[in-house]
Amino acid sequence: MQMSDRVIEIFKQMSQVPRQSKHEEKISAWLYERAKSNGFDVERDDANNIIIRVPATPGYENGPIVVLQGHMDMVCEKTPASHHDFSKDPIEVIIEDGWMHANQTSLGADDGLGVAMALAMAEDKSVEHPALEILVTSDEETGMTGANALKAEQIKGRILLNLDSEDEGIFTVGCAGGRETRSTLPLTKSPIPAGFRAVTIHVAGLKGGHSGCEINVGRASAIKLATRLMHCVLAISSDARLVDIKAGSAHNAIPRDAIVTLAVPAGDAHQITAKIDEMSKVFAAEYAKSDAGVTVTSKIEDIAGDAFDNASLRKVADLLICFPHGVAAMSQDIQGLVETSANLASIKIADNTLHILSSQRSSVASKLNAITSRIEACLRLAGGEAKSNEGYPSWKPEMDSDVLKRCVDLYEKRFGKKPIVDIIHAGLECGIIGSKIPGMQMVSFGPTVVSPHSPQERADVTTIPMVADFLVDLLKSYK
Repeated sequence: MQMSDRVIEIFKQMSQVPRQSKHEEKISAWLYERAKSNGFDVERDDANNIIIRVPATPGYENGPIVVLQGHMDMVCEKTPASHHDFSKDPIEVIIEDGWMHANQTSLGADDGLGVAMALAMAEDKSVEHPALEILVTSDEETGMTGANALKAEQIKGRILLNLDSEDEGIFTVGCAGGRETRSTLPLTKSPIPAGFRAVTIHVAGLKGGHSGCEINVGRASAIKLATRLMHCVLAISSDARLVDIKAGSAHNAIPRDAIVTLAVPAGDAHQITAKIDEMSKVFAAEYAKSDAGVTVTSKIEDIAGDAFDNASLRKVADLLICFPHGVAAMSQDIQGLVETSANLASIKIADNTLHILSSQRSSVASKLNAITSRIEACLRLAGGEAKSNEGYPSWKPEMDSDVLKRCVDLYEKRFGKKPIVDIIHAGLECGIIGSKIPGMQMVSFGPTVVSPHSPQERADVTTIPMVADFLVDLLKSYK
């Protein structure tokens, strides 16, 4: 079996095991048992991190220990039509026309392919390599919990190959740092006046995507579009009320759909739906290239009971339109690189309170603090509260490291062309690991994965053998 076929087979096996972020018990156990069955020494810590120690092959005993690193969890996104249950259903892996994708869900190639590649290297007895430490971390996607829990003494190697990049032919040597903010805004309920109707607005058909890798391509945010529609409604119906609002899911996914239900005077309902139809055409024109499938639909229904009052609706609409989302600044040092951004990731109502999840990224620590402070100020002005976590540090590049020079030379020898050396706006665990283990040389690479963190996620199958063969060459060079 070719190495790339082995990688795909292991990935398919992994895809049978639930591995949603913060629910990694089953995949962690699966990795542990797989390592044991292959006779490897394996450690599973309290954070569900897995460390597999693989002895050097004959002749490589004096080589340096190399760490192959990836994460076990995946962002779980699905289309509105999908009934997939990520807590128990396997991911259906489909390969067609040179691409690998799932059936109406995210694929989990981020970073299942990286983990599968590390396992394939360890399990194939024909691969020559020095001693390996395979580090598979937990909960990378929603907080880098596993990397944060890692202790320096758990890892002996000082050369780390992160297999969590998504563009073949690009070696990543730096990334942004990030923080999450959870915000709350109290709302006030009151009885819905007689003669009111419910108008439910549904924004759908957006591409979404990775809030680090794709924040700069100008894709629409379902939350921001829904917010504009709420302001349109308030311009027509000054006494409109908020019944419910829900949009988005993961902190690192651009929100793809939103549903808002409002209570409005019956006499305003048809004028409002006509305005919604008009705005649907406006949005289609604005996002014809980035989100060609955008749709906005509305329906009118009877309603009774309570709703959040007009003042609450105005607070929500004003807060969300002021809330930062998208690129805030481009790098002054590297052309085309996003320096600072924010992702207004998800909103929902629970316990008479609006809950907002956002994530901020920046390669400049002071700028990361600044945009987070802006969000916190917006909440204070609206009468709410924002709590931000400590986040994770950026990964500062070392352009003259031995591992990078080795990667570039070996890539050029194998493929006859120079690779790209890059810094990305997305977050990688290298920043955390490097801060814990001084002297760690790191580089990140992987096969091409498009639209991660969305149901449109797909992997270019032709790039899997390229990365696998390169990794074989790289390990063989450490004799």
